Amino acid sequence: MLLYEKCVGEKNITLLLDTTLVSAETNEDASISKAIARCDYSFTIYEICAQTYVDATGDARLAMEAGAAVMSGREGKAKFGESRADFDILGSRQGASLMFSSVECDRPVPFVAPKWAVKIKPEHLKHRPLNAGNLNFGYWWIETGGRWDVNRDLEQTRHELLAIILGVWDYVKNSGKFPSAKNRVIDFVGFIPGKRDTYRVVGEHILTQQDIESGCKAYDDGVCVGGWQLGDHPSGGFWSPPGYVAHYAKTSDVSPYNIPLGCYISRDVPNLMMAGRDISCSHVAFGSTRIMLTCAVGGQAVGATAAMCAENAITPAKLRADKALMGKLKQRLLRSGQTILGEKNTDENDLARTAKVTASSSALNSSPENVISGVQFDNLEENKNRWLAKISSKPWIKLEFDENKKVSSVRFNFDSGTRRIDQTSSLYDIKKFMIRGPQPELVKDFDLTAITPDGHQVKLAQVRGNYLRNVICKFVPIQVKAIRADILATNGDKYARIYEIRAEA
Repeated sequence: MLLYEKCVGEKNITLLLDTTLVSAETNEDASISKAIARCDYSFTIYEICAQTYVDATGDARLAMEAGAAVMSGREGKAKFGESRADFDILGSRQGASLMFSSVECDRPVPFVAPKWAVKIKPEHLKHRPLNAGNLNFGYWWIETGGRWDVNRDLEQTRHELLAIILGVWDYVKNSGKFPSAKNRVIDFVGFIPGKRDTYRVVGEHILTQQDIESGCKAYDDGVCVGGWQLGDHPSGGFWSPPGYVAHYAKTSDVSPYNIPLGCYISRDVPNLMMAGRDISCSHVAFGSTRIMLTCAVGGQAVGATAAMCAENAITPAKLRADKALMGKLKQRLLRSGQTILGEKNTDENDLARTAKVTASSSALNSSPENVISGVQFDNLEENKNRWLAKISSKPWIKLEFDENKKVSSVRFNFDSGTRRIDQTSSLYDIKKFMIRGPQPELVKDFDLTAITPDGHQVKLAQVRGNYLRNVICKFVPIQVKAIRADILATNGDKYARIYEIRAEA
């Protein structure tokens, strides 16, 4: 419902639900002329024509229909010289998973497994986090299909995953080792396997283990940040002896790194980009880039790139090759709240960059000038790029200009508490730190006031109940000498926290 709300609320999205891509047509230069999709529910076939296409299918489906080169499975050390590439059988992949959930009833509920369920033994559960505290939801390690083609062998994968799930639940309910499960009953079982690893499109740049371990410092076309470990799952999944053991690099081996735009641009199809699991990377690098948050920020970068391509009537590759346009793309991404390591706000349209910033007070070694540092992230132990003040002091922060400025909007980039993991998980030590709803660190209520050249104060905006990181206050253009934000409440934290304030004409 949240995703649906966002889509139907966006005027520039044409939403075609229950619709599947089936083919593509190309021009003489190998560019896509149209994508063809079908909705069996409405008996409709769509022909979709665009200047730039984005393959966000996860499986490189559009890329393959258009004739682009794709990669699949483990390449081995000989391909890219990666030290971690020989972890498993060449050509094999990470598997797929199904999830289930259970609820507590007010009486004992028996469970009888079907005859085709896997008969679970204690050795099957070695190294697997199954205990009385995490029976409500599970389990990412119920995984299989890594030695098949999870697309073409989907039914086989689904059936084996269901057989393992019901076997594990049979063990939980009837082995006698989980007495707290006697009142529990499964209330949901997934029937669409969650794919980890299928196909990747060959792009202008193929991201490798060496790139990630070096922080991608050799490339100047970074458009978003990755940072997950180089994690690999054995192709045998649940059946990997002596129990499930994932192969992860040490956390210290991977620091946050920029992902180059070249990884999001098809090498073979001029007007095709990729976003999500199918971007251009080796299988080893894929272990880091496949994570949902990384896919999300990559999607934001691709969307902004496609928009600029439309505005300038050029292909993604030509945009990437143009240093001036790459600079504008990075500034556009920063303006929308994207993080790009080593890049800072240099937007000439941001009037706040030249303002004098003062505040009623500051906390935790922060400074009001931090909101115009041009950088929107901090290490958890530092406050070099954000301003904090105790909310109990009713703090304010003010931007003063040397000369009068015409302003029509002010952008805030708040601290949204992203240090807290927010995911569906059965692990109590994760769940106990989750907060369902607006994160406490987010500023909830604030007033925005203009100080005019003659000294009058004009209320520009009154924001209440905010739960967003990026807030844009738009108003009738006004000449100002200064702008002040009065922070009235957070969503629970004792400090008001702001990363960035921008003012624009």
